[in-house]
Amino acid sequence: MNTQQALQLAFQHLNGGNLGAAAQLFNNVLHQDPQNFAALNGRGFVALQQNALPQAQADLQASLSINPKQPFAHKMLGIVLGAMGEFDGAMQAFAAALSLDAKDPEVYFNRANFRFQSAQVQEALADLDMAIKLKGSYLEARSNRANLLIQLGEFARAEKDLDYLVAKVSNNPDLWVALGLARYKVGKYQGAMQCNERALRLVPNHPDALLNSSSAMHDQSEYPAALAWADKAIAATPQRAEAHYARAQALMGMHRFEEAVAAYTRAIELNPSYAEAWMGRGLTKSRLRDLAGAALDYDQAIALRPTYDEAFFNRGHVYLEHHDFAKGWVDYEHRFGMQSLGIVNLPNIPVWQGEPLSVVGKLLVRGEQGLGDQIIFASVLPELLKLVPQICLQLEPRLVPLFQRSFPEVEVMSRDNKPPVDVAAQICVGSLPQYFRKDVAAFAGATMPYLKADADKTASFRKALAPNGERIIGLNWRSFRNKYANEKSMGLLDMAPFFNLPGCTVVNLQYGDVKDEVRAAEAAGLLFNKAVSIDLTKDIDGVASLVDACDVLVSTSNTTVHIAGALGKPVLLMLPYRSGKLWYWSEAKGEGSLWYPSIRTFHQGAQGDWASTINAVKEALVEKV
Repeated sequence: MNTQQALQLAFQHLNGGNLGAAAQLFNNVLHQDPQNFAALNGRGFVALQQNALPQAQADLQASLSINPKQPFAHKMLGIVLGAMGEFDGAMQAFAAALSLDAKDPEVYFNRANFRFQSAQVQEALADLDMAIKLKGSYLEARSNRANLLIQLGEFARAEKDLDYLVAKVSNNPDLWVALGLARYKVGKYQGAMQCNERALRLVPNHPDALLNSSSAMHDQSEYPAALAWADKAIAATPQRAEAHYARAQALMGMHRFEEAVAAYTRAIELNPSYAEAWMGRGLTKSRLRDLAGAALDYDQAIALRPTYDEAFFNRGHVYLEHHDFAKGWVDYEHRFGMQSLGIVNLPNIPVWQGEPLSVVGKLLVRGEQGLGDQIIFASVLPELLKLVPQICLQLEPRLVPLFQRSFPEVEVMSRDNKPPVDVAAQICVGSLPQYFRKDVAAFAGATMPYLKADADKTASFRKALAPNGERIIGLNWRSFRNKYANEKSMGLLDMAPFFNLPGCTVVNLQYGDVKDEVRAAEAAGLLFNKAVSIDLTKDIDGVASLVDACDVLVSTSNTTVHIAGALGKPVLLMLPYRSGKLWYWSEAKGEGSLWYPSIRTFHQGAQGDWASTINAVKEALVEKV
């Protein structure tokens, strides 16, 4: 057998997977001809397959010393060096291969793998893009790119690759699971569930398909269904922490808080480094009013993940409720890292740090979050004006007329408008209290009230509502568009004890669509005074005058309470027992609110028990009116 025949047979063995026979023939050739390029390449490739990396490196480098113009050898050397952890050498080898053949998709594919391992994520993604551009049917490259895109949170792009892959390989359950995850992340819940079902037909207890189904149901607030899927995942993989976490999340949504704590605890037992489980348990403990326990869990979540903004933010609420403002405001600043809140500073404008402005121009104060948040944090504006006399205040458009009247020295505009050109610095309104509410004593100097209703409109409303000098009671009973809305709300019929009090008239202050409730109340003999009619949702300035016309408000926690507190109006505020109690009502430090001295708080004694709270408020109301 001559050399050419030996090499031909060796490569036949190599292609057939008979590595030992191929290696022996390559050795025979090299014994006769140590500089045989093909034999060195072949033996180097066999060594790579057998994970004999030093031998593979030596053979490939020897082959390249003979013929440095062979892109295949450079490509193989790049793979060998990458597998040996020699990243720089691997990159040089791949670059050499591409200099000889820039259209080899396998070079880009393999270089992407090692770049990803070296945390060069964007570079790896670019290589995969090029590999697929050169070879659209490159399934391995599409699979790797889809997985990388999922890790980067680019789920829409990942979905396109996965759609292509399942069309080509329909019997791979992991591809269906990945496609289900991508569709779930872009909000295609029905499509996600269909993908999970395909995976489960292929592997009936596929744990990832079960978990993704639980997540999809949870995000649609289908908590019983989410719990059922989580329990199936636990049955399939009882030692998997994520399955118990999914169960905890579903139980949390169902307000089965004690059971949720137990499920989070089990997840933590299985994986003590599970930061999300520590954070979830902390949040659940806070709903149970175990604030000390919640803070400890948040601490652990932060220790495990020092960039965990949500854990910082939630811990900040605990500090603030306990009036530990120094720590609380530091943690509260982490709201900027929470995408769900959507709070960002404008580019190219310095953020104010609490100092007098040393340059000519205005301080831009930007409203954030909901109406109530903008109102409560604006309580520091009188003190801010003493430090920074030129202010532009951007707010939710409905608040603009009320604030223009209340702060005539401030340029008040809608946050939908562009800020003026002479802005020198900016700050979000929720960041102001860190400079003006550093401790409890700082509240004593607060200006109260700080909002001013239209006095003429208030007088007109009062004359229309109480022509004979009746005492006017304003009622609220619901919160809307808030994850705690159900816990904070009650039915209008529950408010029956506040109607028909001697010498009193009752005004509806409840915004939102409550027509059916009002009709049902009227049928039961509970009649509102309708002498004044305004849009309680859109006309916030009108609401302020209507509130100002009242003698007292009886309310659950909602935006109107913030308006009343800022106007200095007496409010008898009814708050839920556990979930839905917001930090600024400060139950941890007793009755009342530092933010609004005119508000008196009444807390439920048990979850869902409004009756005893209503009785206590009625007694206080009778004394007041």
